[in-house]
Amino acid sequence: MGVNFFVIGYQTGKASAGGGDEFPADRYFEGGYTDIVLPNATSIKQYAFYGDKTLEKISIPKATSIGDYAFSDCYPKFKTIEWTDKVTSIGKYAFDDCSYLSLTELPSGITSIGQSAFNACRQIALTKLPSGLTIIEDNAFFGCSNLALEELPSGITSIGNHAFIDCPKLKLTKLPSGLTTLKSYAFSKCSNLALTELPSGLTKIEAYTFNNCYQLALTELPSGITSIGAYAFNNCYKLAISKIPEGVKDIGNYAFCQCTTGLKSIEIPSSVTKINAQAFANCGSLASVVFKGTPTTIANNVFTGSTALTSIKVPWAEGAVANAPWGATNAVITYNYTGEEE
Repeated sequence: MGVNFFVIGYQTGKASAGGGDEFPADRYFEGGYTDIVLPNATSIKQYAFYGDKTLEKISIPKATSIGDYAFSDCYPKFKTIEWTDKVTSIGKYAFDDCSYLSLTELPSGITSIGQSAFNACRQIALTKLPSGLTIIEDNAFFGCSNLALEELPSGITSIGNHAFIDCPKLKLTKLPSGLTTLKSYAFSKCSNLALTELPSGLTKIEAYTFNNCYQLALTELPSGITSIGAYAFNNCYKLAISKIPEGVKDIGNYAFCQCTTGLKSIEIPSSVTKINAQAFANCGSLASVVFKGTPTTIANNVFTGSTALTSIKVPWAEGAVANAPWGATNAVITYNYTGEEE
């Protein structure tokens, strides 16, 4: 009959089981126990419980750090971790694919959460993160379908690639004011994300950043933005901006595709040199577009499917930019437009 409850004491650098078994404290733990208490452990080393299929609960009252891959792939039984605010760091992939782990809060002392730390942890239901965090690493909360954060720590300056992708219960209405880096796919498929503004320090919107954020209700973009990546705001139905910031040079493929209800008119600045395929396609309420400068390239299907678009005003002469009417089959193009109403 196997032992279901296991207490490990850390005094000599080795771990002792009740039956007298010994093994190195930093060795991969081979499992077989459902409930483990580590009363004196100050760190859980990398790969310590990697792939353990029997572990259900662990108590680590003195731990200050969780190593890389420490509990990665511990499913389907691992549900409970008892820890304290002594914990300051969680390594990369530490809880990766612990799909039944149930958490409503993290230790308040945490200042570092590694790449993919909680990837695919579908049962964690955090409403806040520790206040000492400054960076959200790549894939940190990828696919955490019950993550219900109401705000992010004020000190956050960077949010990595895929950090919150596919977190449909995320309902943030603002991002930290000091945020300067927002990577690709950061909030993709966050269908209830309800931001109304973005931090002023952002300089680019990368590919897929807000793809399929149906409730995103921005009315303007930061003035320092210089590029807007492919699919950046694709399927953001409620997006209601009226101009692209001066300084943007390139608008990516499908960047504003299917912004169906909020996007009604758009002003494109003189800094834009290229508008890529279907950038404003299928924008059902888009009625007018005004160009302030002359792009080098406009793809032939930029406005495809935007059937309400009836007016495009441009400062160049007919024929100066190829592919007109750029997919806007119902639009009247006013050439040599100077900004003065005729």
